[in-house]
Amino acid sequence: MFFLKKIIRELKRKVTIVFIHHGRVKPLRFNFSMVFLFALFFGWTGLTLWAGFVSGKHIDYLAVKADNKITKIRMLFFADQLRKSKEILLQIKQNDEHIRSLLAMDSKRIIIENGLGYGGPTPIESSALAMLLSGKINNVDYQNIANQSFELLEEYKASMKSYSEVIKYINKQREIFRYTPSIWPCEGIISSPYGIRFHPIFNNKIFHPAIDIANEKNTPIVSTADGVVVFSGWQSGYGNVIAIEHGRKYRTIYAHLAKSLVKKGEIVVRGQEIAKMGSTGRATGPHVHYEVHLNKKPVNPIKYLTSYLD
Repeated sequence: MFFLKKIIRELKRKVTIVFIHHGRVKPLRFNFSMVFLFALFFGWTGLTLWAGFVSGKHIDYLAVKADNKITKIRMLFFADQLRKSKEILLQIKQNDEHIRSLLAMDSKRIIIENGLGYGGPTPIESSALAMLLSGKINNVDYQNIANQSFELLEEYKASMKSYSEVIKYINKQREIFRYTPSIWPCEGIISSPYGIRFHPIFNNKIFHPAIDIANEKNTPIVSTADGVVVFSGWQSGYGNVIAIEHGRKYRTIYAHLAKSLVKKGEIVVRGQEIAKMGSTGRATGPHVHYEVHLNKKPVNPIKYLTSYLD
């Protein structure tokens, strides 16, 4: 109790502060109680701390605001890039349709019906994107941008699926082209057609399952498609003969050859020289007896004689 009274007595003591001017002005005296000085000290300290706290919060607010503005500007840039990407993707889709048209492929409608590539921005979304790109930073719609990004990804997947179909189709057509007899086996003139004819030696009507192409002896004879030699040798009536399998559907036969240049089991390609023209077997002069079989049945080779080799 005595200690408390002593503290109260000390706080009531007066403190005199004197300001002495170096001129003739009288000194200024100020009397303050210790209570006032302590109150002033703690008040000033509290005010300083509060001001520092408020200033820190304000600085943090300004920093966050600046970061948000930078983020929104970046989102604007991203949205603009997204718009350009959609324009490029639209051009890709148009090119894809053009390629499909040239290749006589089915439309991409099949892909759409399968659930890929379906969608696109609604009028509201398009309006939101236009507003976004007009420079109104505070109107950035992050969800709209996220939705468009997702749609762009789905459209990209659909385009990749479509391109895979196009490549697959091209490869299939290329394989069909490679394994389909599509050129003349040699240069010359057709001396005997496909079908019923009078046999040049026996002089009776007989079915001729080939065409005869006549030219000078040793005229080069080529394979009319890619394939595998399944026979190369002598056959009664045919003379020297070569048979080539082209995939699972076609077979070609070249007969009356002066010389064979390939052996059984050998792989040949379209346009590769395989023999020399002759008149071996039952023949009246140099020519090649050329047969085309489709699914193991002879067909008229005329429709496969599209052009001579260059």
